[in-house]
Amino acid sequence: MKLITILKYALFSLIISLGSIARSQNALHFDGVNDVVQTAYAGVLGSANRTFEAWVNVSPTAVGNNAIIDYGTNAVGSRNTFNVSGNNGLSFISGGTNANIGTPINAITLGQWTHVAFVLDNGTGYLYVNGVQEGTGSLSTVNTPSGNANMTIGERVSGGSIPFDGFIDEVRIWDYARTQVEIANDMNNEFCTPPPGLVSYFKLNQGIAQGVNTGLTSAIDAVNSAQNGTLNGFALTGTSSNWVIGYGLIQGATFGSITTSACGGLTSPSGNYYYSTPGTYTDTISNAFGCDSIITINLTSVSPNSFSSITPSACNSFVSPSGNYVYTNSGTYLDTLQSASGCDSIITINLSILESFDTIDVDGCYGLTSPSGNYYWTSPGTYQDTITNASGCDSILTINLSILGFTSASSEDTTCFEFISPSGKVWSEPGTFIDTITNLVGCDSIITFQITITGFDLELSNLSGTLVASVTNGSYQWIDCQTGALISSENDRTFRPNSSGQYAAIVEKDGCIDTSSCEEVVVVGEQYLENSNVISVYPNPFNKLLTVRVNSEVGDTRLTILDMSGRTIQMNSARPLLLSQGENQFDLNFLAPGNYVLRVNDKRTSQFIPIVKIQ
Repeated sequence: MKLITILKYALFSLIISLGSIARSQNALHFDGVNDVVQTAYAGVLGSANRTFEAWVNVSPTAVGNNAIIDYGTNAVGSRNTFNVSGNNGLSFISGGTNANIGTPINAITLGQWTHVAFVLDNGTGYLYVNGVQEGTGSLSTVNTPSGNANMTIGERVSGGSIPFDGFIDEVRIWDYARTQVEIANDMNNEFCTPPPGLVSYFKLNQGIAQGVNTGLTSAIDAVNSAQNGTLNGFALTGTSSNWVIGYGLIQGATFGSITTSACGGLTSPSGNYYYSTPGTYTDTISNAFGCDSIITINLTSVSPNSFSSITPSACNSFVSPSGNYVYTNSGTYLDTLQSASGCDSIITINLSILESFDTIDVDGCYGLTSPSGNYYWTSPGTYQDTITNASGCDSILTINLSILGFTSASSEDTTCFEFISPSGKVWSEPGTFIDTITNLVGCDSIITFQITITGFDLELSNLSGTLVASVTNGSYQWIDCQTGALISSENDRTFRPNSSGQYAAIVEKDGCIDTSSCEEVVVVGEQYLENSNVISVYPNPFNKLLTVRVNSEVGDTRLTILDMSGRTIQMNSARPLLLSQGENQFDLNFLAPGNYVLRVNDKRTSQFIPIVKIQ
């Protein structure tokens, strides 16, 4: 195999190995809060000439000063704060007399990529915007001491905080005073190799723009890797506080030439061309700095080669038969082996890559578990996940995630006895409660209820056959539980049935209505006086005074009070109490609270009337 062929494969292998460096031009987005790149570069020191350059895009919502770079220490003439001021001007601040300069206001257009530069030339400072001088002044007291803070990108040195809000790209530090012409000529060009005098160069081209870059926390100094920077405070995922698409610079190129002969023909180093006749050709590959390397190929002679073809398939990459190529996309490729005659055996490779790609838009309430189950994302953004497709190969998904969150509401409700929430929960006590239902977009709707209970606990007391409702100051209606019928004219808090049965009370109070449980009342058999229909006893229950009303003339009728064991209670008078027509009122305050029996008897029969003494 010819030497150039070997060189071609070596160059191609180099391109593959540099894939992690030769990315599209990126930049860094700074969130204006705590994002900063801390480098290991000490800066141009003393009063020596220097030049700072960068591409910036200040956020339209930025407030106050925005530091582009700084180094040194917070002392008069000792720091090098290069920043966009709060009035959208460009300034250099070192502190003290003849140490600060600035441009007129609004020299920087917010939300737009702008090239900015600062030059210190023998004690005089110059500020350039898009290659045009916008400000100048004396900086005769600038004198940066050694041994202090190394250069920061996106924040000033200690002594204050002016974080940058927006995008920064192509930070360049020179150890001499560049002219306006040099600045204007080079500001749109990316350097492939550092020119003389460029002492620190942060291209900021790393990462996947707006992708998941959580492990990529180093910023590379293309001049000296010992001066690399460390990213602090960055989220490194999503559209902000992350590696993003930068300003579109023109990439430079390097040049070289080779002279060779070939068997059958020659595949160019890029693999894009095949030369089968002698001649002079041009090919382009990427060099170690990610720039074009333009190669002039002088092909002096072409000897016969052999040809064949194969049709392989692979999941995500395929190594060519020679081992010199790795293909990651479906297509037709050429590979070359050495034949027995010492010439090329050229193989046409019809390759199918079975790896697939897809983009989906997903809404999540609080977060999303990735299709693979390997990730759980709680913030909106663009993410990547990998699953296995029908061919058994990787299916790489780009997921645009929106977080819908939850809705909330509050309600004040008043109920008599219990409140049933929208989800079916039942609350019977007053207080503050939380219920959760599903809203129109399928996420939680959280409702806070302030519940007021105005009802009452209704119970019945059976006092020797007299039923007493526990609720006072209400409206009452007694019912017969066995028939369900309302008992006419029984609308008091107390009710004494005339016959045995089950009875309940319907009570209405403060707009609430409740029905008690049924209470069993047993009316025992009793003997009645012939004139019992003319005698009534009230109030019953009573507190102190008990009235026995006789509606017509009676004979020798007497009263005796018995306890519940049938024993006669000693009265104030040694004789029984006699009744006369009309109201007979007796002071029974001497009785202890409880249940008693009032016996009314004449010469022939007795009537027993239960009475209740209350406190």
